[in-house]
Amino acid sequence: MDLSKIARLQIEADMRRGFSEELLTDAERIAQLTRDTVGLIGEVGEFSNLLKKADLTLRIEGYDGVTIESASSELREELADAMIYIIRLASALGSDLESDLLNKMSKNDERYRHLEK
Repeated sequence: MDLSKIARLQIEADMRRGFSEELLTDAERIAQLTRDTVGLIGEVGEFSNLLKKADLTLRIEGYDGVTIESASSELREELADAMIYIIRLASALGSDLESDLLNKMSKNDERYRHLEK
């Protein structure tokens, strides 16, 4: 399934759950972007905290925490949560996330071509 279809499915699910896709004023758009940015940062924070604990388990003898292997499923879930917020942010900006991502990858190819081996 392509990214554009996944994004459409998420936005349709959001609309069924009462989230409006129609942001008619700048104030509505900024409010939605703010809420979704806070949500995104929260999910990235959850990912980071779990990764920190796996790192401590690896580095500190006797630290009783998760391993990267035992945490991988939850880490992937936190990334998926973050992606949902990214989709919502892109939608609020009228973005075709798949196209924007491919365009940015192309720019990065040009910018970092000198590093290729």
